[in-house]
Amino acid sequence: MPIIELGGIIETHERNGFSIELCFASYDYIDDLCNIVNWAYRGKPSATNSKETYSGWIGEEHLLSGTRILPYQLKEYIDKMEQNKENPDTIIIAAKFINTDIPHKKEIVGCIKVELYDSNLQPLEEKQDGTAIEIGLHAVDPDYQSKGIGTLVYNAAIRVSKEHMNAKRVYLHIIASKTNQIDLKIRQGFINTGRYVPFSDIDQFVPKVNRELLKFAVLTKTIE
Repeated sequence: MPIIELGGIIETHERNGFSIELCFASYDYIDDLCNIVNWAYRGKPSATNSKETYSGWIGEEHLLSGTRILPYQLKEYIDKMEQNKENPDTIIIAAKFINTDIPHKKEIVGCIKVELYDSNLQPLEEKQDGTAIEIGLHAVDPDYQSKGIGTLVYNAAIRVSKEHMNAKRVYLHIIASKTNQIDLKIRQGFINTGRYVPFSDIDQFVPKVNRELLKFAVLTKTIE
């Protein structure tokens, strides 16, 4: 299997007026990636009114308060990548936006995490498929959404998981009350298993709604 190099380019996609460079995350990206994840899940301050925020398609600020991810947590993921380059159990992919008119300027605008899935959460028939992964921290800067970046990083995550982990099945954990997002994933080929994982009871997150609404629906599909 290929070896992971922190900061190494995975692929580049040309678009009209810009390109998207996908690469393995490195320690230099931590602050930018934390901002993107927190903006996407908790809301990004408006440039005209600091009291207003906007997040887009994965926003959770109406359900939870508290920082979605902290720098030390992201560093721990990148530590795992550095320590297990040949046989990774965790991979973070970053997306960089490059304006065609300013090619030397690269702005980190998205990310995704691939992690080996906990086999204790799998029924026997799903274990039989082979190695399974979970997708998480799938985020795009709200200012750069609707440009196809989320799809690019997801597709790259699946390809990388096949190349570096020999993945055969992918899982998503989505807050059960976010039915629009669950419906979208079902249209994209995922199956709602009907199983749930409880909300993580940690001080970092402060629920704004009943915890029953924060349990995670488990979705899955096989990787072709």
